[in-house]
Amino acid sequence: MNDVSTTAAYGERGRPPILFLHGLRLGKAIWERHAAALADRYYVVAIDLPGHGGRVNEPFDRAHVDTALEAALEVCAAAPLVVGYSLGGFVAVPYFSQHLEASRALLLAGATYDFDGWKRLPFRLMAQAMGALPGPLYQSIASLSLRGVVGDEWAREIERIPFDPRVLDSTSEMAVRGMRQSDTIAAYDRPLLVVNGEYDLIFRSDESRYLRNAPNARREIIAGSDHAAPLRESARFTAIVRAFADEIFRPCNHGAPPGVS
Repeated sequence: MNDVSTTAAYGERGRPPILFLHGLRLGKAIWERHAAALADRYYVVAIDLPGHGGRVNEPFDRAHVDTALEAALEVCAAAPLVVGYSLGGFVAVPYFSQHLEASRALLLAGATYDFDGWKRLPFRLMAQAMGALPGPLYQSIASLSLRGVVGDEWAREIERIPFDPRVLDSTSEMAVRGMRQSDTIAAYDRPLLVVNGEYDLIFRSDESRYLRNAPNARREIIAGSDHAAPLRESARFTAIVRAFADEIFRPCNHGAPPGVS
């Protein structure tokens, strides 16, 4: 692994690249076991988004997110398969829908939700409630919630990742402004794989709209799991990523020039 504080890279740079983007309150470190399993065939890059990990002191806004994505693309030798989990998916859709040449394909995990109408409200109320809590109480509630979602082992790893709670306000403000990304994804003409946990009822709620609007989309469900599927079902999720990468990079794997298959 090559780790330069905000970026971790695994494998040989000349191999087809996969770029991992993490979810809220996470960081590049959550992808270590996924990357280790993929680095035999792929060049795997994972980054910290603003307000997380090595970028904890950067504000989470569109300008800083785009700068982080552009820096990640410079690490890759070619257009990568982009894997966006939750928040990572929500930042990937607008960027890569506007910069089609920058990605080979897109995998969205736990990120098929439109922040429109009444669906904006729960996220805004959650951010306001958490922001109003005293620091120690916020930490206690956040820790209990994290353990309930991902379990003790993952929670211990995640709690070591620096996080700026102000990201909650930033993301909720984006939600209030409206993020109907199922419309945005219509511009994405590359292969798109939607991967959701079977019981991720919130972030699957607009799944059919994403699949209907995206020109080259299909779906895969991780049975018996939920929003934490990429973490708690890391082996199953990695197998899905590998199969999709094998498909879209097949010309590369056989020595042909890169291109969308």
